Amino acid sequence: MILHIAKKEIHYNLTTLRFALMVILLPVLMIANALIYGYGDDGYITQVNAYNKQVEKKLSHVETYAAQGLGELAVIGPGDMPKRPSPLKFSANGTDEVIPRYVIMQEYGTASRSAKAGKFEAYAWKGPWTLRYPLNSFDEGSATHRIKIDWVFIGVLMSFFAILFTFDAVAGERSSGTLSLMMSNTVSRSQVLLGKSIGAFLTLMVPLVIGILMNLLVIQLSGSLSFDSGTSLRILGMVGLFGLLISAFIFVGLFFSSRVSNAITSLVWLLLTWVFLAFVFPNLLGIFVGNLNPIPSVDEVSLSREAQLNQIMDQFQPWGAYGPWGGSGETSSKLNQAPSTENPSATRQWATYFTAQKGIETKSLDEHIDKQFRQVQLARDLTQVSPIATFQYAMEGLANTGIVSYMNFVKQARRYRQTFIDFIKTEDRNDPESLHIYPVKEGLSQKPVDPDAVPVFEERVSYRSVLSQVGLLVLFNLLFFIVAQVSFLMSEIK
Repeated sequence: MILHIAKKEIHYNLTTLRFALMVILLPVLMIANALIYGYGDDGYITQVNAYNKQVEKKLSHVETYAAQGLGELAVIGPGDMPKRPSPLKFSANGTDEVIPRYVIMQEYGTASRSAKAGKFEAYAWKGPWTLRYPLNSFDEGSATHRIKIDWVFIGVLMSFFAILFTFDAVAGERSSGTLSLMMSNTVSRSQVLLGKSIGAFLTLMVPLVIGILMNLLVIQLSGSLSFDSGTSLRILGMVGLFGLLISAFIFVGLFFSSRVSNAITSLVWLLLTWVFLAFVFPNLLGIFVGNLNPIPSVDEVSLSREAQLNQIMDQFQPWGAYGPWGGSGETSSKLNQAPSTENPSATRQWATYFTAQKGIETKSLDEHIDKQFRQVQLARDLTQVSPIATFQYAMEGLANTGIVSYMNFVKQARRYRQTFIDFIKTEDRNDPESLHIYPVKEGLSQKPVDPDAVPVFEERVSYRSVLSQVGLLVLFNLLFFIVAQVSFLMSEIK
């Protein structure tokens, strides 16, 4: 009986104008998506070529400074770390245009000091490198003012079609009298509800799967993507996410359709609910979280950092009491001697100064972006009350795009930062001629380093967050099914 009701529902849906609209609009959007991401100026191939050039530049950087000695490499750092582009960006763009594709490993810069009145030894130094995150240097306006036709957008559209195919599933038949006729047979309300949901689900999923196959075919022909086993599994997972989102909104549609007396009222309530879940609720929560826990601006953080650095400068006075420009040079500076292998005491003083300076820089930069990440995570956690937001985050997780992808990338960059420092210290301990004083160039080994021995940064994709989002979508389906079932059981047939 369930299959009979499902077949009847499918046959009815195939004859409606909304089905014709869907089968026209869906292929157009899927092909447009494939053309944009397959043949666009900033397509995957272009991004991969740029990424490979950055990797080659990084390798050349390591080779150059490794040949100059371990101390030089330790101070200058391993170079910028590019983020690998995602081959599945077409499925979930994740506002990647405003998210950096690299993390900068930047030195503090070079400085020099001349001998003054015999009080200072001439010394030109390089401040040790630190990890910098160029997140705030990107203009978000160019990425947020236009709609991106990716699979997430198509998923939102499919959730809209789900309510279009269910708003009159019960209310329409109640108004026409066919519902009472159907219930006069030996069929339960549970079977009717399940049959209608299966019919609507197949009506929506079959054209969607065909559209996805067309999309992948065009992308394959463009040469932008080769489908290996891992990519294919992620695409299958995305199809499953489509199914969970569509079925959740089918149950929402059946709930409202069974609660009201006519189809028009059901449609109005469903449209309001869909707009609220898709647009109003996520945006309001984003504004609320931003106002609830405001993050200091870049200028405020920079001023605070500069104030702390000035305190370190006043304490150690690397330029002398009168600064780098002018003055007699009369000073009690702790750094009046240049570091060298013959002067371990002066080398340790400079190491203390550099360590304090680097510690302030690292703490300030790390804490600022961590606050941004916590705010983003809080907003994401709250907006997952909406199944549409949960679907979007799960798609971005499988595609390895979006802000969470960058958050994972930054965490791995930090781990690599420590790995590189540990490598420098380990290599330095093997040189008996070294003073073993980090991070001063003169306090470390001056011998060349094998560039192949330098640790290589490797980005690893994590899908841990996707599991919780899939669980939430399953929970939404169970909750909405139970609510629709109870609503239908309590409703009047006539």
